[in-house]
Amino acid sequence: MRILIICLYLLISFNSFSQNREEIQADFEMQGYFKDYWKFDLDSLEKREFKYVRDINSIFGGFRFERDRDNGITELIYSIQIDYPVGKWMEYKEYQVHVFSKNDTIIGLINYDPFREKTNFYFDFEVLKKQIDFHNTYYKTNFTISDFVDQILDDRIYGYVCGYAPVVYDVPRYNELLFDDKKNISEFRHWIKSFNPELQTYGVDALEYLEKNKKVKLTESDKKIIRTIKKRNSTLNTCSGCLGVFEKANGE
Repeated sequence: MRILIICLYLLISFNSFSQNREEIQADFEMQGYFKDYWKFDLDSLEKREFKYVRDINSIFGGFRFERDRDNGITELIYSIQIDYPVGKWMEYKEYQVHVFSKNDTIIGLINYDPFREKTNFYFDFEVLKKQIDFHNTYYKTNFTISDFVDQILDDRIYGYVCGYAPVVYDVPRYNELLFDDKKNISEFRHWIKSFNPELQTYGVDALEYLEKNKKVKLTESDKKIIRTIKKRNSTLNTCSGCLGVFEKANGE
């Protein structure tokens, strides 16, 4: 009897996580749309007729927020949910979509399926390479396109009182790294060089805390990067208690 129950559980789990033909067909249609990244427009997408995708669900998806990035790049972030028929029923699929533009021209996008943990990205790779080269030169890093995509999709939240019952510490911390511990300074310097604005902002907070409270002398490179991050003042995915909002770290 126990073996039968285990087999049924494994069968149900497999069916839950395995892709059916209808989902594959719907995803294929969406990737076909995303490949023409320069045409991306949410309004026209919601009105577009597909063969396998029944609906772009605007109630449970849509535009999330926009933010500035380095070197004149703008990022727009969307949550797009599609509905597609499976027999007599409708199922849904979600994509997190990051669209990048420069001088009002879309240069590429990344789409991520959080359920399948599947990433696809389409770019003008000549322009993207220039952006990554700019980042590596300015921040003295050696990042690749894969690093860029991974750090963009690293969904972090900026805030020190997150959660339903937040604990406010005397010494701020992030990822269990205390901001008053000088041994963590190498990691903090790594944070400010990331493609991820939330992580960069934590790095700024940590380095400035060390400078103010532990009299750590920051390098000229540290100070230059901190000034750049503060001047750019990107919109962040933030939280306060159980509420999540999108706002600039330094206000408007």
